[in-house]
Amino acid sequence: MTEFSEIYSSLDIRESKWAHFDTSEFPKVKVDMKGVIDSPVEYDTFIHNWKELYKRNTVFTLHFDTTEVGMVSMKYAFKMRSFIRDLKSNHPKLLTKSYIKVNSKWTRFLLKVIFFMEKPVADVYIYQDGIEGYTVVMAQK
Repeated sequence: MTEFSEIYSSLDIRESKWAHFDTSEFPKVKVDMKGVIDSPVEYDTFIHNWKELYKRNTVFTLHFDTTEVGMVSMKYAFKMRSFIRDLKSNHPKLLTKSYIKVNSKWTRFLLKVIFFMEKPVADVYIYQDGIEGYTVVMAQK
């Protein structure tokens, strides 16, 4: 068994209808998001899986695909602000950057709200298929 597979098998990545974490290409972690958050448990599972990535104690990038996300409640923007604060305070700086693929004005709006309230842990590149370039949200240095 390789070191990577040992670490991978020790992670407690939980299944979720809303956000599926694919760590098969680590350090590139793909997160496919679909629908809406049906319950607080779905959100908690998302946060749990994200925190699990820090157990590897190595740098990584996150690649979110939000193109199939529905109208997520605004309350989760406030919860994400708290989570970002927690990451900054209680976790090593292992996330190097995030890419977020969007196609919804609502999702873009929620991201603006989140990053207005709290700067990201690492630089975030927001993009849309068919549109050249990225919107970049710089991390607080």
